[in-house]
Amino acid sequence: MHSTPLRRAVAMLLCCQPVFWMSNAVLAQTIQQGARPDTTPRQPGAFEAAPEDDFGAAPGAFGTLAPPDAPSSRGDLDAAQAERSALIPRTRTQAPVDEPVDPDRYLCGAGDVLELNFWGLRNSRLRVTIDLEGRAFVPKIGYLTLQGKTLTEARDAIRGAVSRFYPRLNFDVALAEPRTFLVQVVAGVREPGTYAARAVERVATVVARAGGAAPRASRRVVEIRRRDGSTAAADLALFALTGDVMHNPYLLDGDVVRVPFEELAVTVDGAVNRPGRYELIGTRDLAEVVQVAGGLAATATRQLPVSIVRRLPDDRQDQQLLPFTAGGQVPSAKLQHDDAVHLPDYLELQRSVMVVGAIKGVTPPSATGGAIPDEAASTRRLPFVEGDSVRTLLERVGGVGPLADLTGSYVLRSGKALPVDLYSLVMLRNLKADRPVELGDTLVIPFKRRNILVQGAVFTPGSYPYNPTFGIEQYLALAGGRNRFAQSLSDVRIITPNGETRKFSRDLPIDPGSSLVVPERNFSRSEIVQIVLGAASVLVSGVAVVLAAKK
Repeated sequence: MHSTPLRRAVAMLLCCQPVFWMSNAVLAQTIQQGARPDTTPRQPGAFEAAPEDDFGAAPGAFGTLAPPDAPSSRGDLDAAQAERSALIPRTRTQAPVDEPVDPDRYLCGAGDVLELNFWGLRNSRLRVTIDLEGRAFVPKIGYLTLQGKTLTEARDAIRGAVSRFYPRLNFDVALAEPRTFLVQVVAGVREPGTYAARAVERVATVVARAGGAAPRASRRVVEIRRRDGSTAAADLALFALTGDVMHNPYLLDGDVVRVPFEELAVTVDGAVNRPGRYELIGTRDLAEVVQVAGGLAATATRQLPVSIVRRLPDDRQDQQLLPFTAGGQVPSAKLQHDDAVHLPDYLELQRSVMVVGAIKGVTPPSATGGAIPDEAASTRRLPFVEGDSVRTLLERVGGVGPLADLTGSYVLRSGKALPVDLYSLVMLRNLKADRPVELGDTLVIPFKRRNILVQGAVFTPGSYPYNPTFGIEQYLALAGGRNRFAQSLSDVRIITPNGETRKFSRDLPIDPGSSLVVPERNFSRSEIVQIVLGAASVLVSGVAVVLAAKK
């Protein structure tokens, strides 16, 4: 008797259990699978993801679920597993990006791989690829058209489709792999052609793949022509200078990137932070070129004018000097193609003095006199400081060279040579030999010439090595001797290194650096004889004519 009511209660409970099961599809499938284990060997497929540590789930995924009114079958599962192997690539690659993808701006297209993530009592993930027609197939849901939609719009479309079948399932969509497509890079690049690009890559990347911009090609007005007929612009020069990605847009399927050639480019140097050649596309004036060159440097001076060198139509060059404004701003001036702009530096304002000649570190002329010291190395321009003297100038250039003519040095001032005894100043440390210098002075330190220079009426004039045992006649012999135009030996003159002229003497010593000058006659001996004979012939003829007339 007591067992009959109990049996009825258990029977009623069993009849009500399917209703509770159907309130949650995930719980129903879990209990049903636990009650009826399937011994058929199974492989993870489109509907069944393999266990993953981050999800912590056992085998079983979104594909095993079915709507409450749609029973699942083994045939459907096998077909879905076969489809998954064709839709989802086995390798995963992460494309490098310079900023997170903006779902409101990223446009989906053929080749994008989307990842569908499900979590709750059963956790799984599923990847779907947008096909060449712009559609994505979601198992148990069907095809969804996603071509041209933003990532946000595609996400809402998939969410809406899934929620109709599984309203209580936690679900989201992410971009797993951006698509790869082809773009054309044409005009002013080193290697025009077709190049592969990913949907998260920018214009500068494919221009670099095309070998970069060609010489004289524009980097500031790069044009991107879209498939729908619209255009976009890239300023790769400003992107390289500022790093602002606004000047370097993303690429889309079918883009044509055209790199034109420069229309107006100028060269700027002097007191700017980034001297170089720049293309101007805005106001095309001095203000723009100073801006793209990084602005005025700290060494800029506004007391000197800005220089613009311009090529005229007749191929001559013309220079314009434009002073800074009263407020210290760059002068307003329009620029032309290939102008050369120079911004003045404060060093150009400095008053200076010069030291020229045999200073330390300068290579002297060779003993044969054929070599000339390097002009740039032998000239030092130093800022003038009040109170400067010859001694302080020598200290600032490092001293004199080993072959300096200490006794022949001088200060050149307003065209006059003022002698300086550097021997006493440098060798004897006699400060009384020091001489003050003035603005614009030039300290000249000649090289001490060790050879003997033979010039004038000789067969081989030139410079010959000094020999302390030689006299005048020996040096003339080295020069091939006197020629037929030479005056007598007694007319030879010797010029000492100090500029003193001495007359010929057989026992006269020859100092190193002296010069021998053999003067020339106005006429040679043969010419003199011919002139005398001609004059005598004329005289005789005249006498004969006179005598004949008297008869």
